[in-house]
Order: sequence, then structure tokens, then C-alpha cells
Amino acid sequence: MHIGIDLDNTILDATSSFLHYYNIASGLSLTPEDVNDFYLYRLYGWDKAERDTIYSQYGHDIHWNSSPLPMAVEILQELFDQHQISIITARPLLFREVTIKWLQHHKINYHHITLIENKLQACIHAKVDVLIDDGPHYAEEFALVNKPVILYEQPYNLAITHDLVFRASNWMEVKKHIDYLAAAQLNADK
Repeated sequence: MHIGIDLDNTILDATSSFLHYYNIASGLSLTPEDVNDFYLYRLYGWDKAERDTIYSQYGHDIHWNSSPLPMAVEILQELFDQHQISIITARPLLFREVTIKWLQHHKINYHHITLIENKLQACIHAKVDVLIDDGPHYAEEFALVNKPVILYEQPYNLAITHDLVFRASNWMEVKKHIDYLAAAQLNADK
């Protein structure tokens, strides 16, 4: 099976790192409990231009200092041994190098990496069978074209429901969904 996997708030805890640096930039002291929006910068009252300026300044440190989620590295290794893995992240190309170095540092193996906003088109082009992501808009886009998504649960994606959206609150649940989808694909191919 070809699995597409997001990075931020899927493989790693981006929220804590973003909050740390956005708090420095803003003088505020928001915590993970304050997060209820996929677009964190809106919690600070910033528009996209302000966010872009601050993200350009702190993005390298944000991405380098993010920690893997529990069991993500171990389960990703198992998945890598059994499936084709593509990292598909909406991070700007500006952060490609730090992203690759972070993956190497944490010994996360993958077959391909793509930095792109339009994940649906990238997944269709690469023939990805399932996407693991936290973005509510990605889950909705994929469900609309009958592609399964494993939605890594975050406070801002709880309203998303669809038969092809499989929720996971940890990497053990991600693995169970992958095993189920792989078995279903195998049976369909017989």
C-alpha cells in the first residue's frame, strides 16, 4: 500500500513548538489548551501576511525543535518495512532542508517527500492509497473523492465525520487502521 503521511501534528507535535515561538513573537502566553483552530496564527489575531513574516523568522527553529509524537517513530519504521511511505507536508519549500534533517535526526525512513499545499493532487498523482493527516480540510477533500483518510485527532478536527475518515488519537490506532485498510485492499484485489 502507498501511504501518504503529514508531519505537523501527525508525526510530530507542532503545536507546542509553534506556540513557543509565536508566544515569543507576540508577547502572549497561549497554551495547547487554547488551540481550537487549525490555523494557529488566527489565535494571535494575525493576518496571513503577519503570520508569514513571523513564520519566516522562526520557522526553522519551530520545525527543528518539534518532538515526535509517542510511538510515531517505531510504528513508522514498521510501516516503512511493509509499505511505500511518502511524507506529504504543506510546509513551504523554504523549510525543506530542516525538514529532511529533522527526519534523519529522528531516524524516520520514507521513500519520497513532497512539500505542497495541494495534497489531494499530489496524492492522486503519486497514486497514494491513504493519507494520514490532521487537517480537517484535507480529510473533507479526500472523502469527497472517495479516498480514505486517517485523521490524527486534534481539537480543531473533531467535527469531521465521514465513512472514509478513520479517526486515530495515537499511533497504535493509526497502525490498526492501516492494517485494516491494507487487508481490505488485498481482499479487493483478489
